[in-house]
Amino acid sequence: KFFNDSTDKCELNKFDDMMALLLEEQPNFCQVAAVDRHFNIFTRVWCIAEFVQAYLTEVPQSICTLSNKALDADNEDLSIYVKLATLTVLECSASRPEDKALILAKIPDVAEFDARLQAMIFGERGLLSKHLVGFDLLGAAARAS
Repeated sequence: KFFNDSTDKCELNKFDDMMALLLEEQPNFCQVAAVDRHFNIFTRVWCIAEFVQAYLTEVPQSICTLSNKALDADNEDLSIYVKLATLTVLECSASRPEDKALILAKIPDVAEFDARLQAMIFGERGLLSKHLVGFDLLGAAARAS
């Protein structure tokens, strides 16, 4: 395995190029993500970067969750909503600090990226749009505050 200190051989730093190639070459290309019970996948900087890249290039996206209970409108525990509604790429983590630095260096405007991140999660085409029945972006944000 090659890391980003060997940029030519590293595959980690090429996900945006690979996603564009797959979208061009494979007409039915889509992104499917398995989400852990605590939604920690959304705290990993590589995952967030890939999710937003797919969203911006209009790659069809879907997620699989262990249970929709955490997203139930009647659930009194809003910790998942708070986690997602207050998510910023600056607080995401990576196994290696160099990986996080590489991702952040590609983001010219963090506030704009974070706004796109929120749209990618809660928006009309967002990952949770099919899971948040009874919620809308404003409602989810109000409940999280």
